Amino acid sequence: MTMRLSLGALPDSMYAAELRKSPLPARFAARLEREYVGDSLRAQHLLVRFSCTLGLLLLLPRLVELAIADTWPATPLRTLALGLIALCTLTLVWLAFSRAYLRLYLPVAYWLVPARGALLGVEVVMLACSGQPLMLMLLPLLVLGPLFFLGLPFRAGLRSAVLALLCALGTALVLDLPRATLLGGGGFLLAMLVTSVLAASQNERRTRREFLERRLLGELAQQDALTWTKNRLVFDETLGRLWRQATSAGRPLAIMLLDVDYFKAYNDRYGHQAGDTALRRAAQAIERCARRPLDLVARYGGEEFGAILFDTDRAGAASMAEAMRCAVQSLAIAHDNSLCGEVLTISVGVAVVQPTAWRNCYGALQLADEALYQAKSKGRNRMEIVDDVEHRLLVTGEFSKDVVAELRRNATGNRGADCLAQQPSM
Repeated sequence: MTMRLSLGALPDSMYAAELRKSPLPARFAARLEREYVGDSLRAQHLLVRFSCTLGLLLLLPRLVELAIADTWPATPLRTLALGLIALCTLTLVWLAFSRAYLRLYLPVAYWLVPARGALLGVEVVMLACSGQPLMLMLLPLLVLGPLFFLGLPFRAGLRSAVLALLCALGTALVLDLPRATLLGGGGFLLAMLVTSVLAASQNERRTRREFLERRLLGELAQQDALTWTKNRLVFDETLGRLWRQATSAGRPLAIMLLDVDYFKAYNDRYGHQAGDTALRRAAQAIERCARRPLDLVARYGGEEFGAILFDTDRAGAASMAEAMRCAVQSLAIAHDNSLCGEVLTISVGVAVVQPTAWRNCYGALQLADEALYQAKSKGRNRMEIVDDVEHRLLVTGEFSKDVVAELRRNATGNRGADCLAQQPSM
């Protein structure tokens, strides 16, 4: 059953963009089309295996009968055709059961299914003309198979079915199949083709919409509803996965924690609705800076964001953090209650580490947290960065003594200013 989704909740979603189109396109953009075809192939894998195996089982008795009865076709051309039919069938069966199914089946089936269908259409009519009219009962399978059972997209299935019927019709005309059989069988096949095409096209439209809705629901489950960035769950899962990947590949990993400066004071001054809008704009500005395939920006909690940059050294991480800080500041969102400027700003803590199997990602995350607190204690609207030197000395779960001491030294001096900033303006 089709679901009603909020398509405006994900402005950058390619799935939402396709769902907004009316009518739904018969073919998606290239990347999305590959995703859909792969998803459809996985869903139909068992059906494809069954159909390919059934095709082989239907063919084998005919080949055995010809061999035992010594009635193999005399003409080399017909012998070649039967050999090609058997080869196509065996190849499709092998691909259906192969580990390379998702990668190889469709590129090969695009050619083998129409070729086998055309050859079978000719062979079935030739057998019917040679005194086996019951063989014509196999012709409907040449329509139903490509459209419903062999995993082909609708257009490819339609081409295969039409080609098979045209070859069968041409052979019937050349061999002068009895007119009554030709008209009766042809009318039935035409009606079945039209009905099957309508059913297959409707089925593909439904499966395409369901594919988009499933993927969109998956994005919504990973999305922070306010800022449209990824949520904390995605951040934690990605951090663990990239930590393992960086450990295996020997690549550095940069982890950032970013905090909007004096955001409580902003809400007290401008209201929570304005605060939500400001937070969303800040998140989008931060996310625009991290656009590599493995980069991630997520809402970490409250007015705090997290970012993970794979294969990024100290210089690259510092450049990215400064770009994010400048991007938010350049939004020029007025903040009269800020003690570090007249506009909304962020503080950034960065940890750049070389992941190892004997340390976990939580220590690196703690380093980024300590760096963030250092940035705050030094006046905010700035970036602080730490690296492997601090990581080797880290006791996970406890802030280092120098950070604690610095926080305590600044607590007294900042407390009065913070309280003043948080008072609503008269």
